[in-house]
Amino acid sequence: MDTKKIYSIFLLLCAEALIIICFLYFGHNLESKIITLNICVTSIILLLLYADIVLPRINLKDKTQKTIGILGVRGVVVFVYMFLAIGAMIIFNIDKPVEFNTQLIVHGIILLILGTGLYYTMAVAEKVVEVNYEEKNNRGRIDEMKKITKEVQIKLDKMKNIPGAVTEKINMLQDNLRFLSPSDKADAISLESDFINEMKILWSVLFNVPPDYDAINEQIGNCERVYKERKQQYSN
Repeated sequence: MDTKKIYSIFLLLCAEALIIICFLYFGHNLESKIITLNICVTSIILLLLYADIVLPRINLKDKTQKTIGILGVRGVVVFVYMFLAIGAMIIFNIDKPVEFNTQLIVHGIILLILGTGLYYTMAVAEKVVEVNYEEKNNRGRIDEMKKITKEVQIKLDKMKNIPGAVTEKINMLQDNLRFLSPSDKADAISLESDFINEMKILWSVLFNVPPDYDAINEQIGNCERVYKERKQQYSN
């Protein structure tokens, strides 16, 4: 355990001790059960603040950055709980304290609100991960299209006596792939697979000896056609 973590735990324990001392010293006119309840509620608030302020909420190694996606929601949930819990303690214990059972029920309801809110933040986090996963898959297929087109470019560069028009078409096609937008539509996914397959066929055609330029041009045309169709597809 590093020094920073030890120091943060030490601060947490000191804060908890201070809470207990303050309630015991200033709450001498309250029932012991009510004092214990208030200490528990205040300790929950302390732990929530400790988790949000002292402990790191952002993990740079997490590519989904789901913690960033839930910071706002979690902050609202914690603030609402703190507002309600502190407000209840003040109202119930100033002047004539409300009976313990009533306080216990009210704080139980407020704690239920907190639990519901934290559950909702977990649902939001799962949605962030799901969206990130879908975007990664959508972008991955386009990256694969670029990769196989680059392999064809390299193969053409190594071949001799290849007409300039052929290499120009492939270079232009590779350049145009930069402008494709990721899409989660079924038609877009199908066209991306078709493009990759057409490029694989073109790759195999390049190994014909002697080179069949008519077949090469025809296959490049097929790739260009699929690219143009895919370019018309956008994300839902």
